[in-house]
Amino acid sequence: MVVRLEEEIIASRASKEFFDGAVVNLGTGIPALCAIFPAQEERTVLIHVELGLLGVGPPFRAEEFGQRDPYLFGAGGQWLMERPGMSCFDHDRSFDMIRGGHVDIAVMGAYEVSEKGDLANWFTYARGLPSIGGAMDLAVGVKKVIVTMRHATNDGKPKIV
Repeated sequence: MVVRLEEEIIASRASKEFFDGAVVNLGTGIPALCAIFPAQEERTVLIHVELGLLGVGPPFRAEEFGQRDPYLFGAGGQWLMERPGMSCFDHDRSFDMIRGGHVDIAVMGAYEVSEKGDLANWFTYARGLPSIGGAMDLAVGVKKVIVTMRHATNDGKPKIV
């Protein structure tokens, strides 16, 4: 039987890798939860979103939805909090930041990883469709990649292959 860690525990551990002043791109799911922890530890982390945002806050919780800006959301569709000093720019500039090495850390989920830690993000048989997306730009364009994921599927099959 595989013991599953709570998603918040995984996100909290990943966020310990963020340094004060880091530019961090967060994927959806467990990675998005990483935005909660730096402020609690009094670190300034600039959250980068591929859609063209820098310096946004964490995703809204369900009880906070009434306060959200309907046009401020991340790549996974989660609504994000505004922060003083945040900036908005076009998608091209966002990828210039990634490809130019201006994003320090990317936290992303993965469908599977190899036993050596190689990402297998672009295709799973269960999903049936390839979806490379921005993850591959992030995997090669940032200074450090952190993968946060459950190590087993819901039915107990390993995601480390």
